Amino acid sequence: MGELEVFEKKTLGGIDLREMVKNLTERGLEEARSFLNRQVKNVKPSGLKLPDDHVVLLLGGSNGILRAVAIQLLFGDNIPVYAVHYDRAKFQIGFYHVQAMKELAEERGIDTRWWNKDATNPDVIGEVIGEIKKKYRVVHLINGIAAGATKRYKEFGEILIKDLDVAFHPILQIPDFSKIENIRRLGLVKVETATEQDIERTNKFMGTSTSLWATPLADAGLLRRDRSVVAFTDYDFEEDDPVYGKGPLAGAKILQRKSMEEIRDKYGAKTVRLCYPAMDTTAIGAIPGGLLMFALSAVILDERNEFKNLPALAFETVSIFKEEYSDSELRMDREFQTILPEFHRRAEELQPEEIHDVFMPLTKLSLP
Repeated sequence: MGELEVFEKKTLGGIDLREMVKNLTERGLEEARSFLNRQVKNVKPSGLKLPDDHVVLLLGGSNGILRAVAIQLLFGDNIPVYAVHYDRAKFQIGFYHVQAMKELAEERGIDTRWWNKDATNPDVIGEVIGEIKKKYRVVHLINGIAAGATKRYKEFGEILIKDLDVAFHPILQIPDFSKIENIRRLGLVKVETATEQDIERTNKFMGTSTSLWATPLADAGLLRRDRSVVAFTDYDFEEDDPVYGKGPLAGAKILQRKSMEEIRDKYGAKTVRLCYPAMDTTAIGAIPGGLLMFALSAVILDERNEFKNLPALAFETVSIFKEEYSDSELRMDREFQTILPEFHRRAEELQPEEIHDVFMPLTKLSLP
C-alpha cells in the first residue's frame, strides 16, 4: 500500500461549508420535499398493523436508515411515529428532511411528532414521554443515534487504511455514486486515536442511550411486558476491523448489546438487534475505510443480485413489530457477511487506475 496516495478524509467529501450553508438555507426544504416525494412513490405496505394505542418512537430518524424506517412506517403502513433527532438547520439536511416528513404526514392525516433536541437529556426524555402519554399506551423504541468517534483506542495507535475519496451531494449530504467521476481517487487515510472525551461521548450517545429511555418509559407504563419492542441499529463488525473493531464504535455497540439484555430481563420487552450491512449514509462517509467498504461490497452483492438499498432494508426492519416476530436479532446482513472474504481479497488487489471500471455498476443502482 506504500504506492497509494495519502489523502485527507474531509467532512462530507470536502464540500465548501459556506456554499453548503447557502444551499441548505435556500434549497434545503425544497430538495428534501422532492427527495421524499420520489421515495414515497415506491413505498409499499409491509402488512404491519398495530393497535391504535401503539406508537413507534425513534431516537434519530432524520437521516440514514432510520429516516427510511420512518418513511416506511408513516407512508407505507400508516403507523404513528414520534422521534427525537438533533440537527442544526444551517449545517444538516436532517432538519429539512424532518420538515418534509411532517408536512406530508399532516397532509395524509398520520400522527407524527419530532423533537430537535438531545435525546440523552433527562428533561427532553421527560417532555417526550409526557406528550406520548396523552395519546398512547404502548411504545416501541428504535435507537439509531449516530454520534461516535471514528477513531482507534490509544493502545492500537494510528494507522493508514485504504479508502475512496467520493464527492457528496451538495444538499442531501450523502456520498454521490450517481456519476462515476464523483469517485475521485483510491488512496490511504489516517485513522487517529480517541481521547477519553471521545470515548465518553461515544458511549453516552451510542452505548447507553437506550437504557436512559427504558426506565422512564417503563415507569410511565408505556414499556409493556411482552408487547413493547426495543431495538437498536447494530453493525456486526469484524473483530480485526482496523477502525470499527478497534475503537469507541465497537465499545459502544457492545454496551448497547448488553443494555438490550438488561432491558429484556428487567422489563420483559422484546429486544432486537437490527443487524445491517454497510450502507450508503452520511455517517459511513465519516468512517475511515467506510466508503470503500460500502462501494465494493455493494458491487459484489449486486453481481449476485443480493444488494439491498435503504428502502428495502427499512421494509425488512418493520417486521420486528409484527406480533409473530420473536427473534432477538434481525439479520439483514447475512449476504453481506457471506461476501466479506471476497471483499477483502478485491480490496487488497484494487489499484487506483481501476476504480472507474470497478465501480461503474454503482451508477446504475437505486441509491440511497
